[in-house]
Amino acid sequence: MVLVALLAGVSLAMELGGKTGFGLRADSFSVRRFFNNSCAVDLGGFYANSAKTGQGDSNQISVFLSGFYVREIYPGTLLEAGAAIQNDQGSEAGVFFNSLSLNPFVGGEVFINDHVSLDGKVFFGAYSSAMSPGSIRTTSFDILTGNLGAHIYL
Repeated sequence: MVLVALLAGVSLAMELGGKTGFGLRADSFSVRRFFNNSCAVDLGGFYANSAKTGQGDSNQISVFLSGFYVREIYPGTLLEAGAAIQNDQGSEAGVFFNSLSLNPFVGGEVFINDHVSLDGKVFFGAYSSAMSPGSIRTTSFDILTGNLGAHIYL
């Protein structure tokens, strides 16, 4: 009985090694690559530009790289734990800023089929340091944030 259960679990395991996908999360676009069944990376970013009446224009570009450990906890359901490093640059009403943040996270991903998944991440203890003109440095520490995403795999 134990052997049948073990073989059933092995036969339902997903093969993630070499899988590449494109995703959307909050306001970001990313490319995800699984190196094997337990290690993956995301590379992504976004660009935002807006004109505010009487306040000047604002724009921002952001790029991030995250690496994470993956464990299949149920067929088609993954537990993920890792960290992302993110760089934001832009200007708000003519004031330039440059920010670097480190964001550890835990999350999960559910595959609807072999090519489509939905996921969510909870970021905890996100540290950010920003530099503005005049050598003004600001730092922040966000205790808990999160977002949802979707991926399409080739």
